[in-house]
Amino acid sequence: MKEKIYSNFLYLLHVLVFISCHLKSPKLCAFFIKISLFKQKSLKKRTKNKKITIVLYRAIGERDVRIVQKASSKFPQILYMRRSIVKLIFYFFSGKRKFFFNYLKPGLYFNQNDYFNQNEEDKKKLELFWSEVIFNLKNFYKNEISNIVTFNSSYFAEIALYAACNKNNLPVKLWFKECFRSDPAIEYYIKENKYSHVFQLIKKISVYNESMKKALIAIDKSNRKKIFVNGCPRIYDYTNKKKYFKKIKDILFLSFHLKGGISPSKNNKSINWNLSYDKTIKILNELSNNENLNIIIKRKKSRKIKTKYKIDKKIKIFNEGSAQKYIHQADVIIGHNSAATIEALINGKHVLIPFFENKKKLEKYLFDFNKEIIFKSEKRMKNKILSLINKNSMFPLRNAKNAKTIKKYYGSSENIIKKYENFLNN
Repeated sequence: MKEKIYSNFLYLLHVLVFISCHLKSPKLCAFFIKISLFKQKSLKKRTKNKKITIVLYRAIGERDVRIVQKASSKFPQILYMRRSIVKLIFYFFSGKRKFFFNYLKPGLYFNQNDYFNQNEEDKKKLELFWSEVIFNLKNFYKNEISNIVTFNSSYFAEIALYAACNKNNLPVKLWFKECFRSDPAIEYYIKENKYSHVFQLIKKISVYNESMKKALIAIDKSNRKKIFVNGCPRIYDYTNKKKYFKKIKDILFLSFHLKGGISPSKNNKSINWNLSYDKTIKILNELSNNENLNIIIKRKKSRKIKTKYKIDKKIKIFNEGSAQKYIHQADVIIGHNSAATIEALINGKHVLIPFFENKKKLEKYLFDFNKEIIFKSEKRMKNKILSLINKNSMFPLRNAKNAKTIKKYYGSSENIIKKYENFLNN
């Protein structure tokens, strides 16, 4: 009942924001946005810092913020803004005005082409409206709002908001979460980036690793003076210092994106990881009759990949939630080009990377994994799993051979809390 009431409240709030745009009342809009801002109630720790940072909500980014916020007494107060409201305001000024649609999901009705094709008059009206909204919002909070944080430079519906913040001397900071890419994907990202102009509106940038720092500098040389490599706070979710013995029986397959790490160029349209995915399912099906094994597949909710092999009923499939708890519980983890696979290495588990493609040149699109954990033969991978079953193993495994991979993507784990304190407070 509470969930239904809350859902109705959110819907009404979005409708009121839309009406405030229609009435050309940025002050009223700022008031409704103020009502919509929220804190994470599960954090009991209070900060001594009176300054406020508004964060444009993203689930993975929120996890980063929460880790630092929980460990720090110097972190500013965090208020989250729903990105759906920012999209709603963009939608109103996009020339697609409709009064009967799902106000909670305005992003369904436009894409980046609507941003790039937006006429100059609508663009100026949008920026002016946001400028007055931010002015009023700052006044509501008695100028205690010190900065606004976003997690990506290509959220096109937010760009007018950044421009408005600049006009109101409110720094926009980029806590860049899109730092896990293969080397060819980074090269493509640099070459084809359409949002280089956004960096002119951003005061400071935080990245997880050196490779993304170099990429953002290549896109805009002015980024050199405002970019900081702070590491990924989520490394603390997976670092396990306590040693324990366990008999190996739990296998976790981290279902991966069939185009993950592959540059989305025209030449790569026919390239994917279908073969590796299908053959991994085949191997798991063959192992599912082993009474000493417990096999789990963790899929993302939106990623129900079709495979030529029907998954055996003995294999458990989970779609909801993050992969975190499954990684902690597993002994052997099969993964691919994903942050979760790196997290399995951090957690000190046996990690296997399937690469069963006929075209060996596709290997360049893999993340920079230690060659010993990349399996190019179905037989070899299956035999590796069989050799581990029922074996008493000391966890977490030593990560010496995987240290390079972990640091390349997650950065250094040293002084992460202090680095992010400085990032938001200075």
